[in-house]
Amino acid sequence: MPHLFALPTATTARQFGMGGISTCVEDVGFPNPAFAGMLEGRKAGIRLWQTDFDGGVEATGWQGWYATTIGEGEGVQVLGVDLDSHRGSVTVGPGQALPGSIHETDAAFHYGRRLSERWLVGGGASPVLHTTFNLYSPADGGVMVHSDSTATFGFRIGALYEWGENALAGFVYDRYTEDVAFRSPEMPQTALLDFTSTEWAVGVSAPLSERVLGAAEWMELKSESGEMESKAEGLHLGIEVATTPQLDLRLGSNDGTLSLGAGYEVDGWVVNYAYLDDWNEDAAGAALGGSETHQLEVAHVW
Repeated sequence: MPHLFALPTATTARQFGMGGISTCVEDVGFPNPAFAGMLEGRKAGIRLWQTDFDGGVEATGWQGWYATTIGEGEGVQVLGVDLDSHRGSVTVGPGQALPGSIHETDAAFHYGRRLSERWLVGGGASPVLHTTFNLYSPADGGVMVHSDSTATFGFRIGALYEWGENALAGFVYDRYTEDVAFRSPEMPQTALLDFTSTEWAVGVSAPLSERVLGAAEWMELKSESGEMESKAEGLHLGIEVATTPQLDLRLGSNDGTLSLGAGYEVDGWVVNYAYLDDWNEDAAGAALGGSETHQLEVAHVW
């Protein structure tokens, strides 16, 4: 599983409601480190979510962040994610399923700066990127297979181009080198693998009218080790309608699946909600089944 639900693919609840956009929409938080160059103060927030899969796996998680300017046209952001799940059914072969669970802990640091009136760039590092995956015996509940993945090196770069008023084009590229260990009571020794995970995304956003913002993005996430390869990719589309000065409604397509959202802002406080249907189904659906995800986010800007 190439980090389908945590930091490498994480964005804000607002942008998840718009189809999972991550590169080109300015918000209270930002996965594209180049947005740190746009900061004019401080931002902090927390996003909570729950994903229920048809197979019974129930994953819950949180993401927190703090961002601040450190000079004119310069800023930084620190953020972290933790995801855990209950045991549920995981399909491991044709007609064969076993109880399984997932856990992931990630942390990152972002720096961004403005290069010119239109261009911004940014970069970041992930000192923590750790994923575990367990399969259990249906007879006694003991661990049958334990997979432990730890990043030895990870970085992210991003860029933004302001091509019009409130119109942005964005790009993000990630690369992680990971050590993966597989253990089982039936294995004579631990199996060790080296994985390389890469992600890139490119997107564009622009006002479609005075009250409507539109965005589109293409994303690809891939993990490789020798001849083994897993891949998730898709098109993200979203719109946001400002129904009042405080209330926004959102609609999106996350690689062909539905996303909905709403946001309310007053006195520097922002509350966002997002719903996603079948999040990352092309990569996770075969093992975990379809899913429904609910997210709630609270943030403050000052």
